[in-house]
Amino acid sequence: MIRISSQAGFTLAETLVALFILALVSASGASLLVGATGAGKQIRQAEAEARQLDIAQALIRQDIAAMSERAVLPDVRGGRAGNLFGESRRGSKTFLQFVRDGWLNPGEVEARSDLQLVRYRLENNVLIREAVTRPDATNGTPMSERALLSDVRDVELSFYRGGERSETWVGDAGQPLHFLPELIEMTIVFTDGPSLTIAALTGGRT
Repeated sequence: MIRISSQAGFTLAETLVALFILALVSASGASLLVGATGAGKQIRQAEAEARQLDIAQALIRQDIAAMSERAVLPDVRGGRAGNLFGESRRGSKTFLQFVRDGWLNPGEVEARSDLQLVRYRLENNVLIREAVTRPDATNGTPMSERALLSDVRDVELSFYRGGERSETWVGDAGQPLHFLPELIEMTIVFTDGPSLTIAALTGGRT
């Protein structure tokens, strides 16, 4: 004769309790997963912004450090040629322009010099670096643009030479390198309030 124990299996109440506990654990796990995913996105965004800042600072410092005395026409018609044009940002016009050297051309494969015309401007809250393959650019001269930083409200420039500071600089054509400012500061003001100041010595000075 087979006897059936009254203890075999679970009662309905026990099953409901177990399901309730499982639901609580699942909800907690899902909440932790969502939180971890959100935190991961924030970390990746912060890392991307930090990389963008590092790249922008490096490019700006490299450009200023490689500044040449080579004269070019300003980014406006009728202006006198000079080796550096700079002023605090006004609208979306170019606020900093000069020629830099050290543009690598391994094996001189390309028919060009190592000089490059560099311009900076602020457009739609984006700091843009414009590089032209020849100092004396024409309409057909190849050019590249790179968005360095976004959410930028303003850019201010300071030029230092002999202990004196100026907010504008127009270099005369043909002047040697020592007529350039000794140091240039670029202060970038972001739309959310903070600012970043980048300072660099000109023309490879140390």
